[in-house]
Amino acid sequence: MTVGTAVAPGVRLVALPLPLALKVINVYLIEGPSGGALVDTGLHTPEAEQALRSTLAESGVELSNVSRAFVTHVHPDHIGMAGTLEAAGAEIVMHGPEADHARKLWAGDTALIDASSEWFVRHGMPPDVDDEMRAAWLAIGRGVDPLGRIEQVEDGDHIDLAGRRVRVIWTPGHTDFHACLFDEADGTLFAGDHVLPHITSNISLYPWSRDDPLGDFLDALRAVRKLPVRRVLPAHGAAVDALNGRIDELLEHHHLRLEAVIELARGRERDAYGICRDLFPVL
Repeated sequence: MTVGTAVAPGVRLVALPLPLALKVINVYLIEGPSGGALVDTGLHTPEAEQALRSTLAESGVELSNVSRAFVTHVHPDHIGMAGTLEAAGAEIVMHGPEADHARKLWAGDTALIDASSEWFVRHGMPPDVDDEMRAAWLAIGRGVDPLGRIEQVEDGDHIDLAGRRVRVIWTPGHTDFHACLFDEADGTLFAGDHVLPHITSNISLYPWSRDDPLGDFLDALRAVRKLPVRRVLPAHGAAVDALNGRIDELLEHHHLRLEAVIELARGRERDAYGICRDLFPVL
């Protein structure tokens, strides 16, 4: 997909740089009669803010003309510039439970980071690796704006984005309360990190997680598969026009991975970190 080009009726791609293994996040501009709305916001770096402003301007939209921004989930590449957009006049919207978690996660203290560090060590992570994880978490958190007011919506609600009516769909797994948006009129699914074209969503277990994030994710994939989707707009990678086929690939991938985990754990005690190192060896 080319930056700034139309990727669905009334929708333009805003590709923002990331200082991560994933180099780009797709933010989507929904065009309206007097401005527009965004799906996700990008990580707040000087380069990303400049790319956001310039790509919007190319589409005839200033930051102050963005009326709303829907954030699919709490991860920093999705919520990072929410505060900047709010300061410019946008209303920030999130699935209610995910908004509650965002306030705790990005509260400016280290409570959840501390809990996660203890959790990782308990499940076999060496202390030096744990320290690196902690440092990376703190570093990327500097790309998240302080959060202001967030309008909370619920699963199944219909919301207006620049005159476009979309339905909020709770799709847990990648995070506990990740949400997609579905435009029932033209079959466009704003998928966030729920369905990605070339990689699988990271499914993690934290001290505060729901009991079975992977089970949640697989169930949510099956639920989304039932929707009359014509085009998927993911947060990373190109648009997908064959949703059912991609979901089948993801379900099969996780089936094979679960079989691999069972085999790795067969006949002996293993901790989670050791199994992960076998599944994902360092090259």
